[in-house]
Amino acid sequence: MVVSADLVRELDAVGDWGLLATDAGLVVTGWNRWLERASGWPAAAVLGRGLLDLFPDLAARGLERYYRQALAGQTAILSQQFHKYVLPIPTPVPGAPQSLMQQSVRVLPLVTGRHAGGTLTLVADVTERVVRDAELRARGRQQASLAQSARAALAGHDIVELCGDAVRRLAETVCAELAEVLELLPGGGDWGRLAGAGWAEPSALLRPGTSPRIDAALRSEGAVALGDPGGGAPLDPDLKAGGAASGLVVRIPGRGPRPFGLLGAYTRAPRRFTPDEIQYAQSLADIIGSAVERKRLETELRLRAKELADADRRKDEFLAMLAHELRNPLAPVRNAVYVLQSTKADDPDVARLAGILGRQVGQMAHLVDDLLDVSRLTSGKVTLHRERVALADAIGRAVETARPLIESRRHELVVSVPPDPIPLDADPTRLTQIFGNLLNNAAKYTDPGGRIELSAAREADRAVVRVRDNGIGLSPEMLLRAFDLFTQELRTLDRAQGGLGIGLTLVRNLVELHGGSVEAHSAGPGRGSEFVVRLPALATGAAGAGAAGPPAPAAPATHRLLIVDDNVDSAESLAELLSLSGHTVRTAHDGPAALRDAAAHPPGVVLLDIGLPRMSGYEVATRLRQVPGLRDVTLIAMTGYGQDDDRRRSQEAGFNHHLVKPVDLNEVTALLLSIPASPHAP
Repeated sequence: MVVSADLVRELDAVGDWGLLATDAGLVVTGWNRWLERASGWPAAAVLGRGLLDLFPDLAARGLERYYRQALAGQTAILSQQFHKYVLPIPTPVPGAPQSLMQQSVRVLPLVTGRHAGGTLTLVADVTERVVRDAELRARGRQQASLAQSARAALAGHDIVELCGDAVRRLAETVCAELAEVLELLPGGGDWGRLAGAGWAEPSALLRPGTSPRIDAALRSEGAVALGDPGGGAPLDPDLKAGGAASGLVVRIPGRGPRPFGLLGAYTRAPRRFTPDEIQYAQSLADIIGSAVERKRLETELRLRAKELADADRRKDEFLAMLAHELRNPLAPVRNAVYVLQSTKADDPDVARLAGILGRQVGQMAHLVDDLLDVSRLTSGKVTLHRERVALADAIGRAVETARPLIESRRHELVVSVPPDPIPLDADPTRLTQIFGNLLNNAAKYTDPGGRIELSAAREADRAVVRVRDNGIGLSPEMLLRAFDLFTQELRTLDRAQGGLGIGLTLVRNLVELHGGSVEAHSAGPGRGSEFVVRLPALATGAAGAGAAGPPAPAAPATHRLLIVDDNVDSAESLAELLSLSGHTVRTAHDGPAALRDAAAHPPGVVLLDIGLPRMSGYEVATRLRQVPGLRDVTLIAMTGYGQDDDRRRSQEAGFNHHLVKPVDLNEVTALLLSIPASPHAP
């Protein structure tokens, strides 16, 4: 492209650019008003002077050749990306590299006639675009750096590792030679360098009053400039020793008014940090602060979880011990009741009093069992032992369990079950507990002489059991929380049968464990209640592979028994009771005595308490198995410890059976009948 003198005049009139014309000797012949304004040099001071005299660095930077090419008739395009500028003209635009105007330049041949008689330089100011693009790139780097730091914080990286990564990113992003995280150490006095980049030596401890950067940061809510050319806070001696001339520090937030520490970046050349750089450093400090707080919360949560687990363990241990200590005194009372009922059945006063004692002992044992069960259910420690069960059988056992309470309050009980069996895949013991608790609940909350109805039916693939009473009913508020733990309607002094408020909680949890549901209905206070249980039912037909036929009648058997219990009343009353059934019974009250007695009088069955003094029941069981002639003896754990772990431990120790105090006479009798007579039978 060639340019005539006339075109130059037209370009100067219409364009927003600088025009510099020279003759063939590169003497300045034209300097337009744009260049006068931009450079501050009037045309009179420039015209007639040599271009290379005015701008000697053109030759030093190798740009002179482009003018020689123009004189030879070639056009040169000089991009800002490669040359930054051609004419060293200052610019007021903040952030411009070297504070010089960034230029896009064309050097063209200036034609007079048919030959190039000079050059024309067109200068376009692209400084603002360059600064804007640089800011956008810097923001992109800052955002990428913040995103990486945030990901590291969310990933739960170690705080020292996170801070080390953060100071490296800070130094790279803001072009700082030094960066650091200072941590406020426990005690609130000294500060130490937790992480650093560019430091030759570790930092000594710093203290407020002796460190200008710490003092300035603690006084300010925002970022603090150090050694700023415009007047910043003074630099610390260690920063000066490291060659720093300028710096930036921001607080890393902590818990409450106490900061976690400071984040700093320092340069060896004097400079001012841009608002974007200050915002980036503050955001990075906030990420570090959030990560530190998250780590603290995680640590606190772990400690809290451990404390709760320990408390839950201690609670379980306490409940197990409480149950043991409550059951132990109940055992001799129940045994005495059985003896009275067996030997004084013809005395109506004794029979009546024995019935009262029996019912109250049963109620106490029921409360202890419920208390343990609700604790295990709420902590997810209950496992169902499923088998094919006929619904009517489970209801029958529940009725027998609740009958003493129902009869003591003179209720009328009406039970309606269909003639066709409704099979369930369920835990038979827990089914009995579900329906027994509902019947007990109805009996407690119905005034004496009331009516209780229990009905069962199949509805599609569900077994539906309804327990209805004409008792005190439930208010709308109580219906919403009838199954909540420790909830009772009308907890007043006159509700003598109120219980602990855990029976319905057990019902709901056990029903849900079976995949069913339970609902409470009531028309209001004084209008009775209805509880509806829905459980998955199996298809009717032949019993499953696991179903067992009716047991063969067992021939009555008597045994030589050894009862080992440190509760003398419990041991002696049970011995007297079992003697009435024809068994030969001996007693011992600690482990060594039991071993001596077994060796001298080999028993066929040993009913052995676990919580014995001097030697535990587990150890006694192990040693009995080692005595010649007693390896096949039947061992029955008879203890106040009845949780799943207790049953597992007794099985591992060699026990054949596990009974929980106070033992039920029918259960003991049935168990002894099921054991074949041993060589040591009387």
